[in-house]
Amino acid sequence: MSDKDFNNLMELADELLQQKVSDEEALQSFIDAGILDESGNLTKNYELLATNPIS
Repeated sequence: MSDKDFNNLMELADELLQQKVSDEEALQSFIDAGILDESGNLTKNYELLATNPIS
């Protein structure tokens, strides 16, 4: 990746971070990524995230 490509990617990331996202849009992005199901529960591949390793 050239320096120009890297800089363009960083600018795009900065622009995306500045965008306002509603709660519904954020939830839908997790559903689209397969992290949450339609009910808002973690999918099988991500169930480990719900465990509390600190006891």
